Amino acid sequence: MVWRRRTVLLLVGLFVMACGPRVGPIAQTTSLPSPTPTQKSQPASTPMEPTPSVTATPTDDGLVASVACSGGPGASMAVVAGQFVYDVADPIRPRLVCRGANTVMRLLDAKTIAYTTVAGGHVVIMRRDLSTGAESRIAQLRLEPRPYYYGVPGWTWDGSLEIYATYGLPRADGLWLVTVHLWSGGVDHVLYTIDAGPGGLESRWSPRPILAFSPDRAHVAISDFAFAIYGNNIRIFSLADQRQKFVIQTSSTGGTWIGNDRFVWASGSLTQWTPSGGAKPLRSEAWYAPSSSSDGLWLAGTLLTDYNNPRPLIVRDGGLAAFNTGLGSSPGFVSPTVVWYAEEGPDTSGSYQCAEPCSHPTAPNGAVRAFDVTTGTDAVVRFRTGEGPTTAGGFTICCATRG
Repeated sequence: MVWRRRTVLLLVGLFVMACGPRVGPIAQTTSLPSPTPTQKSQPASTPMEPTPSVTATPTDDGLVASVACSGGPGASMAVVAGQFVYDVADPIRPRLVCRGANTVMRLLDAKTIAYTTVAGGHVVIMRRDLSTGAESRIAQLRLEPRPYYYGVPGWTWDGSLEIYATYGLPRADGLWLVTVHLWSGGVDHVLYTIDAGPGGLESRWSPRPILAFSPDRAHVAISDFAFAIYGNNIRIFSLADQRQKFVIQTSSTGGTWIGNDRFVWASGSLTQWTPSGGAKPLRSEAWYAPSSSSDGLWLAGTLLTDYNNPRPLIVRDGGLAAFNTGLGSSPGFVSPTVVWYAEEGPDTSGSYQCAEPCSHPTAPNGAVRAFDVTTGTDAVVRFRTGEGPTTAGGFTICCATRG
């Protein structure tokens, strides 16, 4: 059986998975599911209709990508988990602009999004103008047409840059070779190869894959874990000459680019790399899934010094200010100064429990909170009925916003 990371896998806590070789990358889960929150009565939303301009074809999983939008673009928009676009001009009372299924969406500008779908047996990137509804096809990706690949962040919105992998056949020792490729300027480049093998364990706080292009498209950061469950290297390559500029043997719990040339990753603590200064410690706390504000002035992540009591930690770059919230996880910026995060409470359902010593007494309780770093206020986000970041399966996904 192929080992595939999907969001639903996180519900049972710890897994023993068997896996085998295939062509294509392993998907990345970008957020943590939580039970559907009990919503207060709110104004009903405007019906949303998908209007694809290409004929979407089902994958071998039988799923078809769709994007439903309503009400036009907002004054200030943010993407949550690649599945929801919100107008967050009022981050406490947001408006849902678009909802996706079996796809991943990205903002291109103030009124335009890009999203993935399958057409003619290939994954393609579509552009949609939110003001007019007009769509056009931007690019075709070198990925297999499977919906869980839509979550892989290893491509740019225009399809000109892409990270993917090809998998060899099993050898006598049970391992196989993984070849990691960069598609750039219409040319395929092999970056490196690693060994992969079957099986492995995954818990709620397992390592997170990294596939991230710098905003200026000068570098790409990759973790071997994105392609092999036991991969434990973080690598940074120059896109100009495809040369490896940095490598460190460590198991990462996520990373993010801050501006054009600073990459920060978590691995027991927070470390920063720059082309001129190399790697150096940045923060000593035990971070998980760090993210940054769009202006690069703030960092946020789940503080895991105590695994039984995860809390979002928000710090100003340079350490001039720091905030801890109540119990919560997966903070993500919806504006330069406002962070949404998943509130946590006792895990009464047992959804996140697993064998000792990895039991998690807390779990996301379905509520989404907004923390404002300018005022220090921490409030529950009030979604209109049916507009919360909830999947068809009833799980609330929060709060990764940048992809």
